[in-house]
Amino acid sequence: MSKIRTLFLLLISLTLTSACTSDDIQPPEPTSKPPNILLIVVDDMGFTDIGAFGSEIRTPNLDRLAYDGVRLTNFHAAPQCAPTRAMLMSGSDNHKAGMGSMFGPNAYKDFPADRVGYERYLHPRVATLPERLNDAGYHTYMAGKWHLGADDEKKPSARGFERTFALMDGGASHLELRGLGPKTYREDGEELNALPDDFYSTNTYTDKMIEFIAANADDGKPFFGYLALTSPHWPLQVPAEELDRYAGQYDHGYDVQRARRVERALQLGVLPEVDPDLFDPQGARWDELSEDEKRYSTRTMELLAAMVENMDDNVGRLVAHLKTTGQFDNTFIFFMSDNGAEADREDKNPNEARGIERSNYYDNSYDNLGKASSWAFVREGWAQASMAPYRLYKGFLTEGGTRVTSFAHHPRLASSGKIDNQFLTVMDVMPTLLSLANADFDPTRVRGRDVLPMDGKSFLAALQTSARVHGADEVIASELHGQRSLRRGDWKIVWEQMTANIWWEGEKPDHWRTWRLFNLADDPTEQHDLAAEEPEIFAELTTLWYQWAETNGVITDITPQWREPVQNGSAGSN
Repeated sequence: MSKIRTLFLLLISLTLTSACTSDDIQPPEPTSKPPNILLIVVDDMGFTDIGAFGSEIRTPNLDRLAYDGVRLTNFHAAPQCAPTRAMLMSGSDNHKAGMGSMFGPNAYKDFPADRVGYERYLHPRVATLPERLNDAGYHTYMAGKWHLGADDEKKPSARGFERTFALMDGGASHLELRGLGPKTYREDGEELNALPDDFYSTNTYTDKMIEFIAANADDGKPFFGYLALTSPHWPLQVPAEELDRYAGQYDHGYDVQRARRVERALQLGVLPEVDPDLFDPQGARWDELSEDEKRYSTRTMELLAAMVENMDDNVGRLVAHLKTTGQFDNTFIFFMSDNGAEADREDKNPNEARGIERSNYYDNSYDNLGKASSWAFVREGWAQASMAPYRLYKGFLTEGGTRVTSFAHHPRLASSGKIDNQFLTVMDVMPTLLSLANADFDPTRVRGRDVLPMDGKSFLAALQTSARVHGADEVIASELHGQRSLRRGDWKIVWEQMTANIWWEGEKPDHWRTWRLFNLADDPTEQHDLAAEEPEIFAELTTLWYQWAETNGVITDITPQWREPVQNGSAGSN
């Protein structure tokens, strides 16, 4: 591991030296001091939602980091938030980490109780990234969404973080201490009864991260900061002064928006060459909506854009702090979204409609959208505009559900806007950061307990060279809430079905609950099922998936309870 890090430091030094003239300021020599590490995870953000990936949303701070770093355009997360976080914090498959599902047995038919791999918290049979880095001499800080267990023994301060300010749940109001059900925050392990008077999630989480970093800035130890922002996860809310940042800018609708995003992303080189018209959207087309529906839908996208710009503002504040305090030049930043863009309907999804109706508080009328007493979502048209040309969105193991915005940045990583399009997975982040930190550890033991070794692979060398991380014959399989996939090189099989909490409006597609085969080199948008044309490859990959499922204790017949649409204010049935 020390050889990898030494190579990395040598490469960045050589790159900078070759870029300088004799009159330039000479770059610093490679140093053995481990770099600070800042891991920024945003929630439910679409692939093209920042400027460096094709967006019209104003994100100058993130764009600057992305353009100066390495954009990873084939980086994959899990299709929903908690499993991604479990994989990120463990370097392992979500079942090994305890997050085979986010939901209890009441969400499924015939769900076996006490199933190993489905504990729904970050299990101690895996080591965590903060445990490893803390043992390697790092301060470890966390601010934002945890969603990996709320009890005393499961909280982030019990899993390797020194300082924390954490939302324990999967989602909450961005403006106050409430939500559709009880919400819990912990600061340094202790439960909070109140939030700051000026609380806005992204602002407060950034404040806390700056506070944690500043507290130990002079003791010579590097820091690992995990900034787990909940923006732009629903509910769509922003501070009052930011409500109209994007007023009128999305009146063209999501069909036009989708085409513009794809065109811009193709120009930037962050998409493979695709036919932008080869797209099969789910849900109503824009011209099928009534004028009132268009007006309401447009407002939700305006609010999501404002949330993303606010997030960028806060990343800028954090970077400015690091520069002011002289820490930026030795800080490695990794940025990612936790899954594809969200697509939901507060008026049709019984989970949300029931809570909104029973709260006697939330008001989703047009004039109230974005305020503390609203609880609204973007719908599938805008989600697909953010994920296009990839198919579908959060909740599915299609490319649109798992291929996410990601980049790595270090001031000495002088890549001149390098774009790396090789397949990577969120499980690769932990081994990459441990390699960067030169952490020495026993892969099967941590803090006196036996643990499973990581599944991911370091991509540290790939940030400066053409090194390949995953071989053409390597098999990487996935499952969540009945969704399935397996990749081997350019080949991918996918199984789609109704998922537990993502609302699907309309008829269930004929291909649900069947395997389909795609060649992603030729068909990255998963349009052409080749199962019948390539029967041998199809049989090999499906067999491999079932072998993987058996080895990893995956439930192979998991069926979410069907949820009927809400009618006349009724919440429907489970």
